[in-house]
Amino acid sequence: MRRRLAALVLLALLVAAAPASARVLRAEGILPPGQSGFVSAAGLADGTGSPHLYDQQPLYIDFKRKPFGFQDPNAPGESPRPGVKIVRDAFGVPSVTAANDFDAWFGAGYAVAQDRLFELELFKRAASGRLAEIVGKDFLEDDIIARRDYYTPQELDGFLTALAPELRARFDAYRDGINAWIAHVRRTPSDLPGEFAAVGTTPADWTVRDSLGIGILLGRTVPSGDGAELRNLRSVQQSGAQVLQKLLPLRRAGQSSTIKRGEGFFPQGKPLTVSGERNALRRSLAFAGGLPQTTPAMAGASASKAAIEPGRLGQIGGSYMFAVRAKGNRALLFNGPQLGFSAPELFVELEVHRPGLDVRGVTAPGVPVIGLGHNADVAWGITSGLSDEDDLYAEQLVPGQPEKYVFRGEERQMDCRNETFGFRSPPSSALGVLSLKPPTIPQNGSQTERICRTLHGPVQQREGGVAYARRYAIWNREIETLDGLAGVNAAKNVREVESAVRRLTWNENLMAADSQGNIGYWHPGLVQLKPRLYDERLPYPGTGEAEWPGLVERSKMPGIINPKRGWLSNWNNIPSQGWTSGDGEATERLNGPYHRNVFLERLVGRLARNPSFEGAEAVIRRAGASAQQRPIQTTRRLLRRTRNGAGGGAKVVLDTIAGWDGDYNRTDDKGTTEPGLAAWEAFKRAASDIAIAPLGPSATTFGVETTKSHVFDMQNTTSYAFQTLSPTSLRQAAETAFAALSKRFGTSDPAGWRDKRAMYKYMVQGAGSPPPLPFFDRGTWEQIIEVGP
Repeated sequence: MRRRLAALVLLALLVAAAPASARVLRAEGILPPGQSGFVSAAGLADGTGSPHLYDQQPLYIDFKRKPFGFQDPNAPGESPRPGVKIVRDAFGVPSVTAANDFDAWFGAGYAVAQDRLFELELFKRAASGRLAEIVGKDFLEDDIIARRDYYTPQELDGFLTALAPELRARFDAYRDGINAWIAHVRRTPSDLPGEFAAVGTTPADWTVRDSLGIGILLGRTVPSGDGAELRNLRSVQQSGAQVLQKLLPLRRAGQSSTIKRGEGFFPQGKPLTVSGERNALRRSLAFAGGLPQTTPAMAGASASKAAIEPGRLGQIGGSYMFAVRAKGNRALLFNGPQLGFSAPELFVELEVHRPGLDVRGVTAPGVPVIGLGHNADVAWGITSGLSDEDDLYAEQLVPGQPEKYVFRGEERQMDCRNETFGFRSPPSSALGVLSLKPPTIPQNGSQTERICRTLHGPVQQREGGVAYARRYAIWNREIETLDGLAGVNAAKNVREVESAVRRLTWNENLMAADSQGNIGYWHPGLVQLKPRLYDERLPYPGTGEAEWPGLVERSKMPGIINPKRGWLSNWNNIPSQGWTSGDGEATERLNGPYHRNVFLERLVGRLARNPSFEGAEAVIRRAGASAQQRPIQTTRRLLRRTRNGAGGGAKVVLDTIAGWDGDYNRTDDKGTTEPGLAAWEAFKRAASDIAIAPLGPSATTFGVETTKSHVFDMQNTTSYAFQTLSPTSLRQAAETAFAALSKRFGTSDPAGWRDKRAMYKYMVQGAGSPPPLPFFDRGTWEQIIEVGP
């Protein structure tokens, strides 16, 4: 009798936990290549054998998506333990239903481990600096960065004790779910991903520390990367201040912002006057003149990050999103995070239900929270904030004592420790299969590194008598973002989203729409108040005169709800007017009227006149397959001015560009693109070369793209050229482009200037063999969600 009663109680609880009647009117999403993230042991030879490895890619290529609403909890599924049910849809996406929060996140950990066990292993090792132990010496730099710039195991344990009890319990549940699947594969080795055999290891028990480490990497690396102060320092050492002022100004006329002028002004602290900025630059240049000459290797490494860090998958990509209000208290939200295509991807899709919470979206394997998606009332998305939330300090070392430095007239001892890094090449049978990086000659061994911190942060570079230490505004507070995201997951309206956003410590733009038709945008996180006596684009002196006055109050960070125009858009542009770009790792934010968001704004503004789900789909198709700057009005005016009076080869190039609408997905029966694309790219390169030639050789570093997500986007140097060159100089660029195109294609007839369709280069984080993927400037996850009453 007791067993029967217990069963009836459990059934009632699971029914209560079933998805609520959602105010999500329509939702679609796509995760190329697919939900699974491993190959079977039998499939190592050809990279196959896992369900749902690449089944979403054909939809993605055709600009289609799969259903992204709540699944039927009564459908057949599995129960990894009493009180937990996992149902999967036709694409393998798990929906977890449970009667309480602990069981729900146990089920989430279990389902994620089923789909991404080897990726969990990689992310755990990336967070702890132990990748080279299984994939070879090529990953030593990644491991050194992880242990140098992040936290010790003991420090991670300290963060755990600071978690709120309910969040700590969620971490425990997620750990137990992962370990339940690990216990299963130990009993049933045929279910163990083949990658483990390929690298000669087996999964150890998962710990809460593992999840904390991954969460901290996400909190630090998804929104932005380290600054580019050493690149800027080398540039001014080589070419003087002109290169900084022209290619990396604090602000650019016509900059695209998500919050428009008149809707809100959000400077990063009290703005300096023009004379104040001039004096700060003069003081920084004088300081820079006394610093050691920066080598190319140092300048390139100043903004480096490990290649396999979760949240980066190589380098910063970008992301775009928009929200539109519609009649009948409805709203549309689209989000397409661009984190670099990989197999498997950073994101894993997940649905979680328990009394009081119904949420579906994507997250990173290893963290018990949904990063972006929707619940029953609210949809939200994220894009990289890319604001300058860290600074590099040049510490003056005590002569002859490399671990002592001077601060405010006193000698201070660095906090230093030795870290030993092991490296072991995987078995030879795995070489060429596990393609995280090209294999090198197999090597086994260890290497000891001396890792130091100053009061400003981890020492990242040394040169002469200077140690460069990076100070992070988010230091010791990354894990707070998971608490904020948990609040977003449970929000009932945009006001509750805003309240949760104020708890986020990362600088990830967030946009939301609710079932009452409200939309909102926020640029949250911890951001420093800049020292007023020195220029923010160059290293600060570490001797005490350039300390941060504090952090920007989170209530004063950029944000807006229901702008009068009825729509919002963001493609990694600045959040609002008055916001500076700092030391400029994301130099495309200074593209002014040529920033890619200008194109997105035009499309979303048209959509807002007659909002519809189908209209949002059309925006995504146009934005994701176009060279963004070609169709905008600013470019059309520039081409008209330049074509007037043009002749010869210049006229041929300019006419060819003018006859092309920017679409690079349209091809002929040979798979080649229209001649306008090749002409446009050649013209951009030639114009850029002419414009930056007077600025010295260091100017070229400001035009190097930091990502492969925006192949046909405009670089900072090109936008500078288009804004400063005369029509005569632009005609010269067109003539140069004509000669280059004629030589390259072997003909002066533009009909022959047809390139093969650009393809995306996957980063393979395992033994998979993904099919070819045409390049699109689109999200590696895409969601369109319509909400309403």
